[in-house]
Amino acid sequence: MKRLDLLILKSFIGPFILTTFVATFILLTQYMLKYFDDFVGKDLEPSVFAELILYFSINIMPDAIPLAILLSSLMTFGKLGEHFELTAIKSAGISLIRVLMPIGIFVSLVAVGVFFFINNVVPAANLKAYTLLYDIKNQKPALDIRAGQFYNGIEGYSIKAKEKYPDNRTLKDVIIYDHTAEKSNYRNTGNLTVIVADSAIMHTVYNDRYLKLELYKGNYYKEQRKGKVSQDLNSQYVRSNFDQMEMMFSLASFDFRESDVGIFQNNGKMKNMEELSSGIDSLNLLMEQRYQQLKLNILSKHPYHLSTERKEIQEAIRKPKSKDIRNIQRK
Repeated sequence: MKRLDLLILKSFIGPFILTTFVATFILLTQYMLKYFDDFVGKDLEPSVFAELILYFSINIMPDAIPLAILLSSLMTFGKLGEHFELTAIKSAGISLIRVLMPIGIFVSLVAVGVFFFINNVVPAANLKAYTLLYDIKNQKPALDIRAGQFYNGIEGYSIKAKEKYPDNRTLKDVIIYDHTAEKSNYRNTGNLTVIVADSAIMHTVYNDRYLKLELYKGNYYKEQRKGKVSQDLNSQYVRSNFDQMEMMFSLASFDFRESDVGIFQNNGKMKNMEELSSGIDSLNLLMEQRYQQLKLNILSKHPYHLSTERKEIQEAIRKPKSKDIRNIQRK
């Protein structure tokens, strides 16, 4: 019988491992497609995607294991039946229930392991995964200035180019609206500084930390106001010509930043059973306090029927874990 059990287990474990990876891959692909739009154009490092895939694989694995058990069981006993091994086993006087016993024991052990896996590993993986996904969603798209469209990815500036050459560096008929001064000094003032150039060339410098824009043959327009009113009669208009001018833009806002995992710790998916039980107790305690506080507020306006309970309720609010709350609720 031990040899028979080993034969069945060996026939089962191989397909079980294979179908676990296949089911995890299929569910992971379906899960990742929901967030595909959040990944496009972000210019993220491959390590970020690898980390996210790892965390989501851990999250999905408890759902994939039951499917793997079903598929591997069908494959195992289908193969045994195809080669008439089940017929030989039954002819030897061994019942089908006895044949299923080694797989049943193995699946029970897997179920216990999955329980501890879900309780201890999955919440930590969920916390990391959703924090990383939040960072990806808030990541700005990569620098991509397109022809005929205003680009507002650089904070405080709006850039438009009529044409963009195939080298992805040279721009034609460039207009730049500088909003940095008006945001800090004025309110609802519109465009005070405008730069118009015949052409421009883009460079990234200092390890892609800054964008250097070389402007050629253009004009620099600026409206100088003495007051902070949107319509200032004492405004001065300045215009200057240039053959070449350089502008530097910080690209620090495009850097990928990791948020603190603490912002998602109160979510139910990030807690194990012990933490959920503690959270339920805290919520019940808070509900009791709010209920007694509401009852006390009602007493202040309608003191005729419940006036004898005022002192008990006040004492229960101060000591919410005491027996006073349960006694008052029974009333």
